[in-house]
Amino acid sequence: MDIGKQIKCCRLRANLTQEKLAEAVHVTPQAVSKWELGQALPDIALLPDLSSVLGVRIDELFESPEETHLRRIEAMIEREPMLSRADFDYAVARLTECMRKPEMQGRCLTMLAELHFGRSEAYASRAAEYARRALAVEPENFDAHSLLFKAMRGVLPDWCYSNHARLAEYYRAFVDAHPDYRPGYLWLLDALLPDRRLEEARAVLAALRARFDCYQADYYEGWLRYCEGDFAGAERVWVEMTEKHADNWYAWSCRGDAYAHRAMYGEAAAMYREAEKRQTAPRLADNEDSIAQLCRMQGDWQGAIDAYRRVLEILREDWKLTEGETVRGYEENIAECRRKLETS
Repeated sequence: MDIGKQIKCCRLRANLTQEKLAEAVHVTPQAVSKWELGQALPDIALLPDLSSVLGVRIDELFESPEETHLRRIEAMIEREPMLSRADFDYAVARLTECMRKPEMQGRCLTMLAELHFGRSEAYASRAAEYARRALAVEPENFDAHSLLFKAMRGVLPDWCYSNHARLAEYYRAFVDAHPDYRPGYLWLLDALLPDRRLEEARAVLAALRARFDCYQADYYEGWLRYCEGDFAGAERVWVEMTEKHADNWYAWSCRGDAYAHRAMYGEAAAMYREAEKRQTAPRLADNEDSIAQLCRMQGDWQGAIDAYRRVLEILREDWKLTEGETVRGYEENIAECRRKLETS
């Protein structure tokens, strides 16, 4: 959208006439009319006044109303996963409206999924807190235990609840429809391996290797061997993975994951640190977050505090995040670990 059409959209949204806008920025109504008709452009020196009067940022004058809404919603989701009811309804309404444009459908649907998932995560966190409070009052409250497990992603023993059959069914069809999209194979393997559907997983891995030369194939090869009881073979594959992809931090992080899943916490932390060394800006904080969790599991509260501080450093330096739900969460983790350190 050109700037003239955007000025008109913003003016109407602000409930201003052309005369009122012209008066506010000290031009004639005819000048505003020419801008909106695309017959002339506003002087660059007028942009700060225009943005102020219209209540938008200067860059919003150069983008479509839909793009303005999408960017605003993205910022809201990033800042506060648990939006107020009014903000949530606004976001749903705008995304539903914007996705009428075919070119925006994928982005809008993804944002709707993120919006609802963020809300479900926030509700799950609340559910976990209420369940813990219930257990403090009634330690033998079976329903509260069950809800706590569900809210905190615990693995329940009931196969009918914990199996991944429907997820595997979806991704098998997805891979058939999109055979050149590598992550599809990985999602399918993630659904098959926990259920020990090893023969099927082996076939999927062969199809992955036939199309792609990637470290993920080695990572899942290691897990297949591990599930089959070939522990030495699994270790050998994971070591070869990081030798072959020595500069790829993801490969080192995956090797760390493999050790963490096997309760080899020292080895896992070492791999996460190797991964961290190989990252370039903008870095992800996953490795430090994993180290913090490993430290907590071993009662190393100072180590966890140090790792959480490095997470905050990454968020600040690489992502310019200094406030919001994410930052608050890590600050609360540090405060909690300090309390445990003081009482240990």
